[in-house]
Amino acid sequence: MHRVGNYTAEHRLLGRDGQYRHYWLEASIQYNQQGKEEGAVVCATDISSLKQQQERLRHSESLLKEAQHIAHLGHWEQDLATDELIWSEEVYRIFEIDPTACPTAFPVLIDPVHPDDRPAINKAYLAAQADDKPITLDHRLLFADGRVKWVRKCVITHYDTDGRPRRLVGTVQDITAERLIDEQLVLAASVFESSLNGILITDANARIIKVNRAFTEIMGYCSEEVLGQKPGLFKSGYHDQDFYRKLWATLKLAGKWQGEIWDCRKNGELVPLWQSISAVHDCDGQVIRYIGVFYDLSEQKRTEEHIHHLAYYDSLTDLPNRQLFIDRCELALEKVRRNHQSLAVLFLDLDRFKHVNDSLGHPVGDELLRAVAQRLKNTLRHGDTVARLGGDEFIVLLEDTGSHAVVENVARKILAGLDQPFMTQDHKLEIGTSIGISCYPEDGEDATALIKHADLALYQAKGQGRGNFQFYDVRLTERAKERLFLESELRDALKREELLVYYQPQFSLADDKLIGAEALLRWHHREHGIIPPDKFISIAEDCGLIVAIGEWVLRSACRQAKAWLDAGFDFQRVAVNLSGVQIERSDMLTTVRQVLADTGLAPKHLELEITETYIMQQAQRNIRIMEDLRALGVALAIDDFGTGQSSLGYLKRLPVDKLKIDRSFVMDIPHDSNDMAITRAIIALGHNLHLTVLAEGIETAEQSAFLKELGCDEAQGYYYSRPMDAAGCLRLLKEKAGISAY
Repeated sequence: MHRVGNYTAEHRLLGRDGQYRHYWLEASIQYNQQGKEEGAVVCATDISSLKQQQERLRHSESLLKEAQHIAHLGHWEQDLATDELIWSEEVYRIFEIDPTACPTAFPVLIDPVHPDDRPAINKAYLAAQADDKPITLDHRLLFADGRVKWVRKCVITHYDTDGRPRRLVGTVQDITAERLIDEQLVLAASVFESSLNGILITDANARIIKVNRAFTEIMGYCSEEVLGQKPGLFKSGYHDQDFYRKLWATLKLAGKWQGEIWDCRKNGELVPLWQSISAVHDCDGQVIRYIGVFYDLSEQKRTEEHIHHLAYYDSLTDLPNRQLFIDRCELALEKVRRNHQSLAVLFLDLDRFKHVNDSLGHPVGDELLRAVAQRLKNTLRHGDTVARLGGDEFIVLLEDTGSHAVVENVARKILAGLDQPFMTQDHKLEIGTSIGISCYPEDGEDATALIKHADLALYQAKGQGRGNFQFYDVRLTERAKERLFLESELRDALKREELLVYYQPQFSLADDKLIGAEALLRWHHREHGIIPPDKFISIAEDCGLIVAIGEWVLRSACRQAKAWLDAGFDFQRVAVNLSGVQIERSDMLTTVRQVLADTGLAPKHLELEITETYIMQQAQRNIRIMEDLRALGVALAIDDFGTGQSSLGYLKRLPVDKLKIDRSFVMDIPHDSNDMAITRAIIALGHNLHLTVLAEGIETAEQSAFLKELGCDEAQGYYYSRPMDAAGCLRLLKEKAGISAY
């Protein structure tokens, strides 16, 4: 007071009641006229209630700040006359402004606005200034580092007494988290409705509270029909109570269950579903929802069935294939073992089917196979299984056969059924079948053994003339093993030079002159010695080795004949047998032409022999091949004539030079009058067709004399000479030529 002359301050003063109160003190020194200090005047005003109001205001402001911080809400004011801004602390945080900065012009709140949102902001501010209603707008803030925030602004204009806009007052709130939640909710709702899977949501009591569109499409119910219902509405009766008991036990224990379930659509149709059910818990661990998600397995089931059908059924005949047959056979074996019963496996192969394919084409062959399959099914009992293994091979499983007589009866029915003609694409086709049979338990303990042994029996049936059935004999296995051994060894026989060419001389019956030789294949095995041709020729044909072996024989015989001719011997020709397989699987014309060129043998010195049986199998095609071969200049002979049921109509057209009478007609001359008559007829037929006739297998003088009497042209057989190697044949040539062999 002495320094400045007065004093003002706020004080807390202790009252008489012992309580402090707030006072506002104002004091000044009083002076007399002479300027002497006389005292002081103090004025104290009780401001306790004002202080309480201020305290409440500060507390209220503190609460407001805290609330704004929690709500990410700030407020601001703009003086439209000065553009001055006032804002709360939360605005700093929302706009990420340095807290030390002071509010400046309004652009501070505009600059961070996302460029795409600025037109909407400007429009909103103009609208706020033109109207006294609050304007609310959501927009984005774009920061320098590329981050984006969403904010919600609310703006209102305050006017002065003259009605002029004076201030803009607004709030701004960070709604990024809210926006994210909204987007997630929208996304979840979109996923819920757009999902291709059916979704249903139930409450804790398993009552349906929501379903999606896929649910209604799959199950056929609209949402109004199922809301408030329990999923038991869809029970199909496909599952028993134990299934549902286990389902709920798993769901309660693990909180989820998934698996295949069959439900019932609204129209009563059963539908297979793959369903996942999950329990939703609250913060206390109590179940509040169940969510079921499922999809329709119908198409998948159909696809699986189709794949299964392709895997286990023949696509052409719709019969079971090999795999399904084996599965059924194994199941049947388990049954008959338990019941001490028997069963049989019948292996079928169609006769002459290849001829149908080759002559009429595969479409006709396929239709024939389908007709055969149907006839087999009609012939057999309902419980029997017939399968197609491939090609023209079928196999039948007969259960509980009892005895061989029952199996024989079924085999005869099959033979009789397939012996009847088939009408296929206007073609009347007559085919037969051969059947091999194996029986459990004597012929095998498993499906593989039974099928293998039935196949061996089929091979035996074919060997006995086709159109019959044969039961498996254990000796067939030994022959099969021998066959496998021979096939394996034959593949290396050429490399090991174990194959030899022998020559059986051929003579003119009129003067006993040596005129040629037939080349015969022999196999001298390194361990087993000489293996007869009838043991390995058919094997070579079946496995295709005959093509390479046949070419080797042809080349060897031509080379040897050329050597004899070059040595000056009067040698008309060498005869070489052609296998039907050689003709089918190779370019025979090119092979013969090349061999003749390589060896230098003139075509007139080569005679090719083709069996009558093969020629008549595909007569038209074989006539063309024979004509091409004959055009090279080589001679052609029909081997084993009389055994192949030749058509005389084709015979007169065959471009051949010679008929060879099969040894079976010669061997019993002169004791068998029938053979003598047949031989006489063949010779007469050949001569009338201007063909040379050669008789095979002559072993006695009586046979030779009889053939000479009939005018047969040529002969070969043990009576004249056994087959011999090239050296032996050379000695014979020298002997006949009057040259010393030494």
